[in-house]
Amino acid sequence: MKRIIKTFFFLYFCLSAAYAQQQEKNKEEILIISSYSYESKYIYSNITKFVNEYTRLDGKYSPVVESINCLSLDERTNWMNRMKKILDKHPDAKFILLLGPEAWSCYFSLTEEKYKKIPLGCIMGQRYGATFTDNAIPSLQVADTQKQGIVDYKQVMEQFNVRFFEYYEYDTDSDYKLITRLFPSTKNIAIISDNTYLGLSEMRIVKHTLEKNYPHMNLIYINGSRMDLEEALHTTASLPENTAAILCIWRFDKKNVIYMKNAEYLFKEANNELPVFSLTGTGIGYWCIGGSIPKYNEEVGVTLAQHVYQHIDKEKKDFPVYLHRCYNEFRFDMDKLKKFNLSKEMLPDKSIYINDTTLNWKEVLHNYRWYLLLMSVVMISLIVGIIISIHYSWHIHQLKNKLMDDKKRLEDSEKELRSAKDKAEESNRLKSAFISNMSHEIRTPLNAIVGFSTILQEETKQNKNIKEYVNIISYNSDLLLKLINDILDLSRLESDKQNFNFSKTDLIPHCQNVMNSIQTSINKDTKLYFRHSTLTANAETDLTKFNQILINLIGNAAKFTREGFIELSVKPDDEAQEWVFSVTDTGCGIPSDKQKAVFERFTKLNEYVQGTGLGLAICQITVRKLGGRIWIDPEYTQGTRFMFTIPYKHIRDVEYTPDC
Repeated sequence: MKRIIKTFFFLYFCLSAAYAQQQEKNKEEILIISSYSYESKYIYSNITKFVNEYTRLDGKYSPVVESINCLSLDERTNWMNRMKKILDKHPDAKFILLLGPEAWSCYFSLTEEKYKKIPLGCIMGQRYGATFTDNAIPSLQVADTQKQGIVDYKQVMEQFNVRFFEYYEYDTDSDYKLITRLFPSTKNIAIISDNTYLGLSEMRIVKHTLEKNYPHMNLIYINGSRMDLEEALHTTASLPENTAAILCIWRFDKKNVIYMKNAEYLFKEANNELPVFSLTGTGIGYWCIGGSIPKYNEEVGVTLAQHVYQHIDKEKKDFPVYLHRCYNEFRFDMDKLKKFNLSKEMLPDKSIYINDTTLNWKEVLHNYRWYLLLMSVVMISLIVGIIISIHYSWHIHQLKNKLMDDKKRLEDSEKELRSAKDKAEESNRLKSAFISNMSHEIRTPLNAIVGFSTILQEETKQNKNIKEYVNIISYNSDLLLKLINDILDLSRLESDKQNFNFSKTDLIPHCQNVMNSIQTSINKDTKLYFRHSTLTANAETDLTKFNQILINLIGNAAKFTREGFIELSVKPDDEAQEWVFSVTDTGCGIPSDKQKAVFERFTKLNEYVQGTGLGLAICQITVRKLGGRIWIDPEYTQGTRFMFTIPYKHIRDVEYTPDC
């Protein structure tokens, strides 16, 4: 019942996809052409895994499933017509997947160039297939002298754009050697195959190998294309002594009667003493002893989907062709080995066994050694844990009182922390009140003093003594006002109350303006340079804060440079998407152990030089608010070189974390 429901939903998906393709004729798609019915277990599994993986990769093309529904050999004349109808129905296929050798041979028979250019994926088939003397399938047609021949699909596909080819080869030679080693008296080998293209191809492969390599062995053919099931069972029952059999496949007889899995049971009842070896894996578990069979790739649908996605969705035309052979493995039925008195020692190494109920302690210890080791470690750990718990249990009572004391201390500490928190909040409130008073109660009258000092300077030009006093008042008032402004700026920056107005602008002209404004205030023996590697330096930033950074850094350089030069340079860093600025001087320099300290508040390396010790701290916070970085170049030793960056584009919500 589950399988019927599963098949229904699968067919619904396929038909829905086909209907969508009819509604959108120009829509490109991935066309999946199966040789057999969708109900086949392996067909369904591979298509489902392909569709699921391709969907997981978010592929943009729609997979559409069609079938040429190949049954017996008698109706092979219809296969080509079905293939052409499918291709005419889907003219916009971006990639075609061919499942099974019947689909391969029909497509490889096409002569139009457009079909040779479409990328193909071929799976679920053997490398060698049977040929015919008629022209029903042109790629399989041969002359009369080759009517018993086989075709190599690896050679046929060279004329087409095959991008994915996974195949398997039947190892008849290994099966023959296995038969003669286990049953050395074998004189006849019966080859059992049905009336399908797979059965004919497998029979041809076995026949070709045995006649070429072991011509002395007598071959008996139980051929479904020439016998019905009753005749085949009679032939099997009357096989001569010293005969072994190789089972290919049996689904159709010459009357086109279909048999799924019950045919092998009927063969078993017809001759239960016949040692039978499987070429394809069919019959192992209830009739066949075993054999060398292909290791069928159950994940080929996943691998194929990944390859198709890279080729058509990612458009990697140079993506390498996937060419893979499924290698063989030996598989045996333990019940049949016991029936024929065969032991594992007589069989190849690394063989796989089914229906194996014997308990091999060596294998158990080898396969489960890590689990046994883990269990031993767990048991030892439990025993040690019990001993330790008993040893320390008497401490629990003593620790209880200590824990109560610790709890009391923690409560007292919590009270102290709350009190300290309240005091810190009060201190912060007082600091805010002080800064507010500084802004309104100190800076306002100080601005008046500065203003009137400027007026007095104009009025006392003739009196040198009074002018000198007035100049002192004005100079120190300016210093005090700058200190207050710096403190207020630093407070606003740290409390996120400073507004930043970001806009797109060219920084080169503004750099030039700052250089021109500072030119008059530097020492006459100091040269001022501005170098830029680009004509423009477009960035999204706050121009006022940017100018403040330049004025502070170049002003600092001017204070400590008596002769030599001061250079401002700017260059782009496209990888980091930012502009890199540097202010270089030939002054006294900053020792390497002090290069981080200069960015701390109220830090002055030279107490005899005017300044508040806040300029670099403000620069550091401002640069970070603008989304950049600031540092001192440790490799420059001819003076000092400050470097900072401004991003090309402002990144919103940049958080500032002060250095502690």
